Amino acid sequence: MAKITKITKKFLFFLFALFAFLTPILVAQLNILAQSQLDKIERAGTLIRDNQIEEAERQLNEALKTRPNEPAALNLLGTIRAMQGKLNDAEALFARAIRIEPRMVGARMNLARLYLLSSMPEKAVEKLKETLRLEPGNVEANYRLAWVLLSLGRIDECISIAETARQSLRPSAPLLAVLGDAYLKKGALDKAEASYGAALDADGGNADALLGLAMVALARSDNKAATIHLNNVRNLIVDSPELLYKFAGIAIDLQLTEGALQALKRAIELRPAEPSYYFLSGVARLEKPDLDEAENAFRQVLNLRPDHAEGQLYLGYILLKQKRLTEARERLEMSLQKQAGAPEPFHHLGFYYLGLIAQDQNENEKAENLFGKAIRLAPSFAHAHIALGSTYLRMKNYPAARQALETGVKLAPGDSKAHYNLALLYSRLNDPERAQEEMRIVERLNKKNGQALEIDQIIPPTPRPR
Repeated sequence: MAKITKITKKFLFFLFALFAFLTPILVAQLNILAQSQLDKIERAGTLIRDNQIEEAERQLNEALKTRPNEPAALNLLGTIRAMQGKLNDAEALFARAIRIEPRMVGARMNLARLYLLSSMPEKAVEKLKETLRLEPGNVEANYRLAWVLLSLGRIDECISIAETARQSLRPSAPLLAVLGDAYLKKGALDKAEASYGAALDADGGNADALLGLAMVALARSDNKAATIHLNNVRNLIVDSPELLYKFAGIAIDLQLTEGALQALKRAIELRPAEPSYYFLSGVARLEKPDLDEAENAFRQVLNLRPDHAEGQLYLGYILLKQKRLTEARERLEMSLQKQAGAPEPFHHLGFYYLGLIAQDQNENEKAENLFGKAIRLAPSFAHAHIALGSTYLRMKNYPAARQALETGVKLAPGDSKAHYNLALLYSRLNDPERAQEEMRIVERLNKKNGQALEIDQIIPPTPRPR
């Protein structure tokens, strides 16, 4: 037994000695292996940046064979899956990377981007807030969170995030521009202007800030300053469809229709499947007016998004103007069906236009009902009161006609057709003095505005984008 023990001790001593000799070699080999995997992951990141997706995926798969739970590799593979449009696979890979490494900021940011791409902004907000709890100074996360909150209409939250970042960090120009947008939505023009100015101090070529200053000037009715800001930004946005779209909206408000159409044409070239670009193009065509081209634009909107309620409304409006009443009614009814869940800002226009069609076809009771719905949704909508008054005039309900028309005139004293209908009403009520007074107002307004009187015709207003 003692002999065996002695031999065993010698053997163990030999093993320990051998292990001590080999350990540096083994550690070196393991380090080499680990470094090799890290090199593959790093190279994959570079390949993704250079859009060499197939080779990047091969490198990552090789790295994951050896280290299947490497969070950096899983995160990059998720990025590839997102680029391939495999969003569910991408989400699973990002989530797995976070489970393995809970403090991994990059995967959370990628998940936030994925949720924005998938039209799930609330989930994006959740991931961005998680990122900032881990890394409060993350400039990109602060900007993205403020931007998403603004897009969700959570303006006060947006301002809180952006102001906190501005006080504790050196904020980026994009974040300051978003802060300006938030203040602009609240009507705080001075604060908005200051934020845009700070953005330009950080980056003199920040197009969002220049467009923001144009909107501030527009809100102050300083069209000259707004136009100058637009001219300054024109050459900075030629490759950004989002900024071209924003530019076009401001240009339409400044009645720079051709500039708006040029910007929208370029935006459509860059992103031909975006319905909002065609929609705004249709609105710009209405400004010219060019009804045929506007009709083509709104039909393109509906080809891309058949459930676009405003596209149906605007197309219905154009068809009404062209007296194509059967299709106009169909489009307008479809518009109201799409908006049935929650009335949109233009919902009252749908009822108003349908009322005009009913009025044109001598369906007076139907017209009365439709104009009434429009007024209940928008009590200060003068056109509906005037149209309702003219309908009551046809129905010989003179007390109701008088009430509706006088309300319409109070709301829109410059509407010559409202005064003309009042003149007809007073004539039928045997009040020639008031009838003559109303006709003098009609003549004065038509002379002032250079309008030829269109008897008993209420022209619908041109609808505006949000």
